[in-house]
Amino acid sequence: MPALSWQDTPEEMESPRQAMISWITGVIGIDSSPAGILAAQIPLLGQVRSPALPVIEVTQAPVDEEKEAMDVLVGIYNTHTGETYAPTDGTDRLDGQRGGVVKVSQAIQEELEKKHSLRVARSETIHDLRYATSYLESEKTAKEMVTDHPQLLALLDIHRDAGRSREESLVEIKGQKVAPILIIIGSDARRPFPNWQQNYAFACRLAAKMDELYPGLCLGVRVKEGRYNQYLHPGAILVEVGTVNNTLEEAIASGKMLAEALALLLREEIKAKESLPATEEKQENQAEQRELEDETANGLVINV
Repeated sequence: MPALSWQDTPEEMESPRQAMISWITGVIGIDSSPAGILAAQIPLLGQVRSPALPVIEVTQAPVDEEKEAMDVLVGIYNTHTGETYAPTDGTDRLDGQRGGVVKVSQAIQEELEKKHSLRVARSETIHDLRYATSYLESEKTAKEMVTDHPQLLALLDIHRDAGRSREESLVEIKGQKVAPILIIIGSDARRPFPNWQQNYAFACRLAAKMDELYPGLCLGVRVKEGRYNQYLHPGAILVEVGTVNNTLEEAIASGKMLAEALALLLREEIKAKESLPATEEKQENQAEQRELEDETANGLVINV
């Protein structure tokens, strides 16, 4: 049927003849489209109406940012962001950049989240553009993490050590040569930090868990005179993963072991708190505080 070739397009409407046909058919009420011609010639088609297709609206479930914040149990950042591993990068520091310690932090985060389903907040903010003010800059990041994540149980500032030879920078764990881990805790030697023993106690529990899982990995807990922003949270610790003479691969391997120990420790402590009545928890905290004070008085805690 010739009429089937009629098309109501802007180009054809520029033709006077086609414009006249369209005008006439419009006036007398004839649908000149192919479907209209068929309906006119086959009346039954005019009675058929295609069912309207249902409209399905897909909406994305709103993100509960408050719940996500409450779920975060571990915070990780790097005060000396440029610290790196010389055998891998050919230098001990990448000024103004993110060094190997950031990659170690990322490995710790991935281990905690993927293997242990513990949510982590991690910052890659560069804090050491001016080395002398690194801790003033990282203090801002630490405060933000503590404020934004009220359920935070641990806050890790990941560094790497220096001043050790290559031989002193290796420990053998289950047949694998990896980087040693040292935990640093601040004190009130220079500035007020009345609750530093809580941070020390947490660090000792983590060191003990590493000794249980990976004997020889952790070199212990060392107390120093600075505060290292640890006054912001009782679970805040400074962790030196390896030294400048380790490779990045060795440090990442140790970081994963650290994550394993931390995850198990946090699970144990969460379970213990859930089963402990409020009064008993208070008594336990008081007893722990007295024990730490006795250790300090007896010289068991050594300031370095």
